[in-house]
Amino acid sequence: MLLVFFTNPDLLSKIWLYLIGFVGYIITLGQKGFSAVKKMFERSPKPIESIISPSPKADEPANFEIDHLQSRIRKLESDLALAQQGTVAEKTATISLLRYYDDGETTLGLMFMRTKFFCYTLEDTHRELKVKHQTRIPAGQYAINFNKNITPMTQKYRDKNSWFDFHLQLQDVPEFEGIYIHIGNNHEHTSGCILIADGVSAGMPRSILSSSKTYEQFYKKISSLLHTHENVSIAIYNEDWFGKSPIRS
Repeated sequence: MLLVFFTNPDLLSKIWLYLIGFVGYIITLGQKGFSAVKKMFERSPKPIESIISPSPKADEPANFEIDHLQSRIRKLESDLALAQQGTVAEKTATISLLRYYDDGETTLGLMFMRTKFFCYTLEDTHRELKVKHQTRIPAGQYAINFNKNITPMTQKYRDKNSWFDFHLQLQDVPEFEGIYIHIGNNHEHTSGCILIADGVSAGMPRSILSSSKTYEQFYKKISSLLHTHENVSIAIYNEDWFGKSPIRS
């Protein structure tokens, strides 16, 4: 089956969009109780096209179980770990971001910390020519460090969060400055930065959910690493990573 996916990237893109977006939707609903989720599936399961298209056309319902959807994330963790085997330790990124969907306005992705799934991401769309405040950064590996300037945004975060010190900034991004990982829910909340959250909305426009709580967890983890003088970096992969990955089994 994997051979079919790698020789048919369009099929892979649609399947990953559904599997990943829908599992985020389920996880968010799961916070209200597993029984409520189960009843929802029994009453009115969502068609695949309601996840992958702004204009639903499919009539056949999807019947993927929660355990199966979560297993896709676990499989990707394994693939990512295998892809990094043989990499020099100093070049192995602390964080990996796999972009999996871009609708021309918003890019959705998955963030892994030391190859373990951590959260969902949202960025601006890809553009061949940069449009200020509306373009995602290039794929690549970037060091992360504190921006030790008291900007208005930094002061705003400090006023709201006792645990916050300075923003986490990606270093030396070509043609971009001040690229942070921060709180937000849709493309209007970012100017090239990376937003993080623990769920993905199935609706339009594309958005992520529960960003503030996820960001606090992320910030505390990365901040503690930086305070112990550990080198922290993020490797960002475009949607074609799934086809270029060395995994072929």
